[in-house]
Amino acid sequence: MDGWTGRTVIIDLGKNSVTETKTKKKYAEQFIGGRGLGCRLMQDFADPELDPLSPENPLILTTGPLTGTSIPMSGHFSITSKSPLTSTIFSTNVGGHFGAELKFAGIDALVILGKAEKPVYISIYDEEVEILSAGHLRGKNTAKTTTLLEDKGKVACIGRAGETLVSMANIVNDRIYTSGRGGHGAVAGSKNLKAIVVKGTNKIEIAKPDEFEMLVEKENKLLIASPPASKGLKIYGNSVITDLLDYMGTMPAMNFREKKFPNAYKLSGEELNNTNVLKEAPCYSCPIGCKRIHPDGRPVPDYDSIWAFGPNIGNDDIEFVKELDRLCLDYGLDPISVGSSIASYMEIKPGITMEEVKEIAIEIGEGTHNLCKGSHDYLSSTGKEECDTTVKGLDIPGYDPREIKGMSIAYTTSNTGGSHLSAFMVGPEIMGKPMLLERDKFDGKAALVLYFQNLTAVIDSLVMCPFTMLAIGEVDFASMLNKVTGENYSAEELLRAGERIFNMERMFNLKAGITSKDDTLPDRFFENGGIDKNEFEKTILDYYHFRGWTVEGIPEEDKLKELDIDEGKCEIECSAG
Repeated sequence: MDGWTGRTVIIDLGKNSVTETKTKKKYAEQFIGGRGLGCRLMQDFADPELDPLSPENPLILTTGPLTGTSIPMSGHFSITSKSPLTSTIFSTNVGGHFGAELKFAGIDALVILGKAEKPVYISIYDEEVEILSAGHLRGKNTAKTTTLLEDKGKVACIGRAGETLVSMANIVNDRIYTSGRGGHGAVAGSKNLKAIVVKGTNKIEIAKPDEFEMLVEKENKLLIASPPASKGLKIYGNSVITDLLDYMGTMPAMNFREKKFPNAYKLSGEELNNTNVLKEAPCYSCPIGCKRIHPDGRPVPDYDSIWAFGPNIGNDDIEFVKELDRLCLDYGLDPISVGSSIASYMEIKPGITMEEVKEIAIEIGEGTHNLCKGSHDYLSSTGKEECDTTVKGLDIPGYDPREIKGMSIAYTTSNTGGSHLSAFMVGPEIMGKPMLLERDKFDGKAALVLYFQNLTAVIDSLVMCPFTMLAIGEVDFASMLNKVTGENYSAEELLRAGERIFNMERMFNLKAGITSKDDTLPDRFFENGGIDKNEFEKTILDYYHFRGWTVEGIPEEDKLKELDIDEGKCEIECSAG
């Protein structure tokens, strides 16, 4: 199996056992790898109705057939589990160097089950996999944990937030990269799993090496020819989008109560680069290097942190943003959800100072604040639902759905909740990549969101950086996959795989009790000249139609058969919209 290693490792922490099995060829062919393979393995190992913090909830790390090759921006891996924050299936695309190292160790999938009696970490050196005591790591945050383990290989670990089961906790790898959102760190903490350390020495086999090298050269040229990638992200880093979103009036403020932030320029990527000496910290095999660090290794906030701890809480001090971003990184916390939770708390309790904001963030990291289960849980428990800005319990990030209509549909229909990465409609609606769309209209958006969701599922399964979408399309993705694996995917077949993955995730969520009633936005977005609710709901029904789903948002039996998803008819009672 060129591209794939053919090796799946299953670790049961409760039984202290390690089992190796062959990656099923059909799984690889139909679900590609990464997010797709993780989704398929969830069907094998997880009851959708299980408690996300129970030992039965798998934590699945997967590489893709392109991971670790010289294809640009192909160094990523995926983490999949049932989210303690949203109760949905939750996959996240993770950058850095850990994924490539996992692939060099010969692993397609690492499935972690059960709960260890005491804190442990997993050590992987090629075919040697061990479960070792992590007693000496207990209570330490991610920077210290990484320092103590990094001589053994690349490190992915949790901080105190994961240990105390904070629903917004994530996993941090290579010191500055995170598992994003959804609470994967809490899932690891619930298993008494402190870290995974991996070192690999295996070579990745390429089916068509000569054609592959020519393709790598072509893809690098495509990235250079894309201004958002080569002129924006490469020069100013991920935060370059701050000024653009502010200029276009699409960056919300004060928990979405405001549509403009007066001093946003102070937080822009241009300002950061003008007032600081910064270095690139690229992921494996990335010629863009949108991640930035200070010369001493301190990370520079990405746009998501800048928005969450800037406009969203009424702060224009970039040094304070940096401090909160580093705090979240060290504790192992999702900055979007932490910032949004604090913003909703500030709305309820006006007059909170920035020093108090910092104290609240530390208390969240320590697992002692009422916001530890997320803003949706807190607002529901206090009867302040009008302040909620989540979809399916996941906080909407700093891309205003009132001004970017495609994003409103993407947030609503995402299988993980309010994530901008399930279909990054900011690309076509703001940057004009891969085509320019009218951002203030719903017309035609239902089918386009569907397309971008399927394409994103493909990218997350290969596994590549989401920013590749700014320069590369499905024809090139299919060519990459074919040159590496020797298979013969057409662009249509690759998109069909993305559709299969998305529908299987939808089936998991339906069985978990997430239905069409959850496919909506908070009331705040329909008020005061915001989104027209009738037009929005009509677009959602159009989306269901194009998906081949019923008006209740359930995939039709014929659609499941067409996609070769053996789920049968889903007998679930739910109401549309």
